[in-house]
Amino acid sequence: MERRSYPRKTVDADVVVYLQYQGHRIGNFKPVNLSSGGVLLETGATDLPRATPLDLLFALSSSSSNVVRLHRLSAVVAYAGEEGVGMTFCGNAKRLRRRRFSDQSSVHTEI
Repeated sequence: MERRSYPRKTVDADVVVYLQYQGHRIGNFKPVNLSSGGVLLETGATDLPRATPLDLLFALSSSSSNVVRLHRLSAVVAYAGEEGVGMTFCGNAKRLRRRRFSDQSSVHTEI
């Protein structure tokens, strides 16, 4: 049984995560699951090495309006496999753990 510091939540909302490495955009991906400690992105197979620092921009679209919320976070690669990349939040993510990430019921998690 694997041990986790924070429970994961499946992401069913309209969310896109844009990845950047040293200011260069890598691509945009769908989050599979999310927790206060990190995120798993559906990237397919990738060659990102462990401990690679990345900048993430979460774009959340609201189904009730034309508003898109943006949240910037820093993370490091914790895992890279066939199904995607798992990242651990660091630095600026700590201040967001007390805020609601989304109004949408399927993503009611705090980061």
